[in-house]
Amino acid sequence: MKKIILLLAFIFITIHLNAQKSDLIVGNWVFTKALNKGIDDAGLAYIKSEVIGKWKFNFKSDGKFDTYMRGEQTSGTWSFDSNSNSITTSGTEGGPQEFKILKSTKGELVLKLGLGEFLLTKIEL
Repeated sequence: MKKIILLLAFIFITIHLNAQKSDLIVGNWVFTKALNKGIDDAGLAYIKSEVIGKWKFNFKSDGKFDTYMRGEQTSGTWSFDSNSNSITTSGTEGGPQEFKILKSTKGELVLKLGLGEFLLTKIEL
């Protein structure tokens, strides 16, 4: 009986923590900084002119999202995977994309996309 109670408590805590992590993702985010140390000057100039302050995500609680970049809006679905601690988006050009979560707080997300690492800041609309 004790083992069953411990197992149920573990399952409840795991589900609760995953729901909290997913709740931290919901909202409006903007890319505010590139964190890669090894970016050359041309790459950094491109990121600053095309991504920083310009690429935005709106992750909705129903699993849908909108993204805005260079004047274009795209919509799709997103999901949080607690095993890999990542966000997967579908419906964007080039197929599903996986963003590895390096840090997640109420106001900041640090995501890794391919070789890039970025700080996103939550914005209120």
